[in-house]
Amino acid sequence: MAETAPIESGAWRVAMAFAAQCGSSSSHNFFAVYTGESFESPERGVIGVMARAHAETQISVAGARDAAQLAVHSFAEGYFGAQRTLSARRAASQALVSLNRWLAGQMHGDVSRHLAPVSLSALLLERRRIGMVQIGACQLFRLRGKGLSPLMRPHARPGEFLPARALGLTDDLTVDHAEEFAEEGDVYFLLGGVEGVAPELVYGALAPRLVSPPEGDEDLAQAVLSALAPLPGMDKSVMVMRIAAAPSDNGDAAMAALSDLPLRPPPREGDVWDHFIIGQTLFRGRYTILKAAYDTIGQREVAMKIPLPSMLQDEVFTAGFMREAWIGTAVRGNNVVRYLELPPERRTSLYLVMPLYQGETLEKRLNRAPPMGLPEGIGIALKLCEAVQDLAAIQIIHRDLKPDNVMLLDERGEVRLLDLGLAYLPGIDAAEAVKPGGTIRYMAPELLHNAPASARTEVYALGVTIYRMFSGGPFPFGQREKLPLARVRPDLPRWLGLVLQRTLAPSPENRYADAGELAQALQTGLVQGEEGMHQPFWRLRASELYVWRLLTTIFAAGFFYLLLTGHR
Repeated sequence: MAETAPIESGAWRVAMAFAAQCGSSSSHNFFAVYTGESFESPERGVIGVMARAHAETQISVAGARDAAQLAVHSFAEGYFGAQRTLSARRAASQALVSLNRWLAGQMHGDVSRHLAPVSLSALLLERRRIGMVQIGACQLFRLRGKGLSPLMRPHARPGEFLPARALGLTDDLTVDHAEEFAEEGDVYFLLGGVEGVAPELVYGALAPRLVSPPEGDEDLAQAVLSALAPLPGMDKSVMVMRIAAAPSDNGDAAMAALSDLPLRPPPREGDVWDHFIIGQTLFRGRYTILKAAYDTIGQREVAMKIPLPSMLQDEVFTAGFMREAWIGTAVRGNNVVRYLELPPERRTSLYLVMPLYQGETLEKRLNRAPPMGLPEGIGIALKLCEAVQDLAAIQIIHRDLKPDNVMLLDERGEVRLLDLGLAYLPGIDAAEAVKPGGTIRYMAPELLHNAPASARTEVYALGVTIYRMFSGGPFPFGQREKLPLARVRPDLPRWLGLVLQRTLAPSPENRYADAGELAQALQTGLVQGEEGMHQPFWRLRASELYVWRLLTTIFAAGFFYLLLTGHR
């Protein structure tokens, strides 16, 4: 039995206590609490994890303990190491699927005697929400006031040793998730060693003891362990996590720090801001000004995006500017702009810093001669698709794809997708889903009816962008009808028009599923032409061997039918 000092991470303050029937050297359970700071990911908050190794007789106790401990540590490393734009749920699933694949492979290899399937339950304290993860037979309960509630259904088989689901049990893994908002004073119990015991029986044992729970967390952990003692099973463990303080809102700490920075009047050429020598104005908009600058510390040419005081009059734009600052430092794709992360002590006012790209926007390129040729245009389109897929991989939807936001770099043939100010993160800021976002003429029809942005709305915006790139400026739709690409560029192949026609379908289900599928269609068109757009059913991703097997089966069935009818 042990009680540890409360931990603090960001705005979270969590008290903990542990109790177990067996000593750590002989237990099949392993439990731990981690903070994001320990993994240089403070925005991830705190996690508490309980694991239980289901060791059979030929597996040593030490091997079972190793399996449980390995599962907990590996999960923590994978979770905290995930891209910070991933939701807690996505980060946890990604870590667990990877861990399961490795553990399953090891258990079928030469070291199978030293590892065992592992049940794992975890609490993910991020922002003000608490996520819950459940695989296997561990159990989760919450005490709020005097009300005790079971939180996740275990994957146990009553009366059986091995659960229906566990890490390493099979190559495929399904993870159960749940989520709720935290309240100060909530107490969570993670229970190990109760496999084969129905949650109703566990609840029946705990509820009477918790009507008047002990005040100390150490005594509370012991009371829960004593209540579990009469139930079937040995080697039971209890982890108690009490929420002493929770964040007051859902804001990210880094974004909150930026929002506290003051706005300065726009700088003049030659001014020095935080060791940046200000150069010429590159662009001036309604709410921001883009300035060239020289970073005397990093010794590099940069561009500074500086908000104007008028930005404060638009709440949507202000929130987008803060989100852009946060998302921009998390992106790693080769075709997406990446913002430079500055130490907090260096920045004395609000602005963003990015590399100074030498080139021109796609909007400028499509407005000058000569018209975009097929090889050059397809090369740009494929890189744009790759940029959108790179963002999708870390759960970012750009929402403002258009030629103005595409930079073509000189001589190298490289592309950079710019401006993440309207980006949407489905797994994190769901409340932003139906807020205004994008440029009207590039927005899919469903967005105008409050549908959330998605991979298919990105495909629509890509379609408009690629169409304009080849058309030299005109949009693919007039006042009364659509304008086929062949009407403005009869020199281009017909298959390209067919691809764009599908990207611009009014119904999202008729478009390509995502930018990756659009890129595949463009590549197919280059290789196979229009024929690739209308493949017969027997050629869709089927090998010749499969076709011959299918034909053989059909002929065999026909032969037996004739044989039977002839016999009659």
